[in-house]
Amino acid sequence: MSQQPSGWYDDPSQPDMLRYWDGVSWTNHTAPKKSPTASQSTIGLPQQARSDQASADRTGAAAPTPTTPVPQGSGWQSQSQTPQYYQQAPANAQWMYNIRTTADGIPLASWGRRLGAWFIDGIIISLVGGAVSWAATPRMGQLFSEMMTAAEANDSARLTAIQGELTGPALQFSFILWLLTTAYCLVFWTTTAQTPGKMALGISVRRAAEPGPLPLGVAVLRRLVPLAGQFVPFLSLLDGLWPLWDDKRQALHDKVAGTQVVQGKQPRKQA
Repeated sequence: MSQQPSGWYDDPSQPDMLRYWDGVSWTNHTAPKKSPTASQSTIGLPQQARSDQASADRTGAAAPTPTTPVPQGSGWQSQSQTPQYYQQAPANAQWMYNIRTTADGIPLASWGRRLGAWFIDGIIISLVGGAVSWAATPRMGQLFSEMMTAAEANDSARLTAIQGELTGPALQFSFILWLLTTAYCLVFWTTTAQTPGKMALGISVRRAAEPGPLPLGVAVLRRLVPLAGQFVPFLSLLDGLWPLWDDKRQALHDKVAGTQVVQGKQPRKQA
């Protein structure tokens, strides 16, 4: 039973509706299928079919008729048909007021899901990255042990001296932890487009212009704002809260990299 990429497909329970498939299961997001622009639609079509349609629109030629796998129940069953999708839902379609989407119609992840994914990833990074960083900076452990001994002996002079000595190891610890966090993000963003936190919450990151895992250059750009947040007060907080009022639900690091966080999985890159 194969998995299909997330997108808008014919609703198996309502022939005149489309329903959003998040890559794992059907969601509650539906939209009317009928529209004046149905013949020019790309919503729910595979990436190749979207490219064919775009080429046909530019040249005036007829686009090839796609054969689309249609989700059935919890899995997929391949069926030959001519699906009628639309470019934009009627103005009175309720889902347009409740769901913000990418330019190609994929629902954006809510701020709450993004926060939940960040929390899960934070726990993983704190446990694994913290342990590795601590092991890589043995001087940090020695100084903390000496600090505890000095505190028990009420040796304030030694405590003051240790605090000064901690600066170097603390910076080293922070740098190693940041490198591990960056590697964690880059590996998942460029392969599955989902960190473990995003996997757990059913969301993924993609370029705003097209689906799929992030290219390495885009992934690196996405880490620049978190890096700057280490040195600029309140930048990290502002970055995290920005999707709450942004019309594209982008954080500042999404703005820099041109990315968006969406519901569902991303299609894998073709070999």
